Amino acid sequence: MILRADKGLVVLTVAVLSTLSWWFPLRMGPAPVEAPPAVETRHIPDFFLSEFDLTSMDVAGAPRYRLQAQGMTHYSDDDTADITAPRMTVFRAGSAPWLASAGRGWVAAGGETVKLMDAVLIERPTRGTDQGLEIRSEELRVWPAAEFAETEHPVTLQNTLGVTRAVGMRADFKDDVVELQAQVRGEYAAR
Repeated sequence: MILRADKGLVVLTVAVLSTLSWWFPLRMGPAPVEAPPAVETRHIPDFFLSEFDLTSMDVAGAPRYRLQAQGMTHYSDDDTADITAPRMTVFRAGSAPWLASAGRGWVAAGGETVKLMDAVLIERPTRGTDQGLEIRSEELRVWPAAEFAETEHPVTLQNTLGVTRAVGMRADFKDDVVELQAQVRGEYAAR
């Protein structure tokens, strides 16, 4: 009889444990859903261009601006491009165009913004009554379609009247307006 009680105790223990093993997971709730593994986006080039020349036209077919460079590397993950030795020309009807060049540049997705870096030079050549102007900085953001540019970096403006230095600049190429932001100092030649 003692053996039967031990067998009964073993059967009862197994039954209780199997019931608990079924009941505990139900009490704890459903198993957490594992998130799918994160997709890693890599910033790798999808194509390269060498010696390219891009001209944007207005609705009448007249050139608005031109972007030339020694090379371009395009990235598909964010549709941006790095450019080497960029040269920009912003055309204006009846006036001298604005010219900009730099050591390197970056073009935002859709081409709405162009960032020029390293020895940026902006020129407005002398033409007719337009006086020549040269602007130097280390960085410049340009919105070609809006014919507008700006920087928070130091700038140096030079023309036949003298040299002006400042920190920060906004340039409206359409209206030939250059606005200096802060710490403006000039040296002018007496006539």
